[in-house]
Amino acid sequence: MALPVVSLLVTSIAALLQLFLTFQVIKRRRAEQASIDKSPSVDLQRAIRAHGNFTEVTPIFLILIILLELVDSFLWWVGGLGILFLVGRVLHARSILVDEVAAEPRFQNRVRGMVMTITSIGLAAVSGPVFIAWFILGGQG
Repeated sequence: MALPVVSLLVTSIAALLQLFLTFQVIKRRRAEQASIDKSPSVDLQRAIRAHGNFTEVTPIFLILIILLELVDSFLWWVGGLGILFLVGRVLHARSILVDEVAAEPRFQNRVRGMVMTITSIGLAAVSGPVFIAWFILGGQG
């Protein structure tokens, strides 16, 4: 079994994105001097949701690709899923934090980001049973 270097790289990039989104919340909280008991502004709510949404969907995806890599799935597949997921997360966060704040809000990147995120999670989830059927049941394992 090889070391899961592709999923390590994807996880490291995801952690950096998580830190970026965390600092966006901290920056806005400090600017507004907003504690938990204070009603947040729309800007702070956007940062909280961008951070929260990332936090909600990222763990299951990372678990899936780490497991796929550990069972010797194709590295190009794991890497492709990782790229699709990360690009989707960046588009989604950018949309919430930048695109939708404009005078004429644009939501296309949020939709694209969610489609990419859901697609990558769905493909990663289906890849496990496909791998089992192909390699284990097919006599390869």
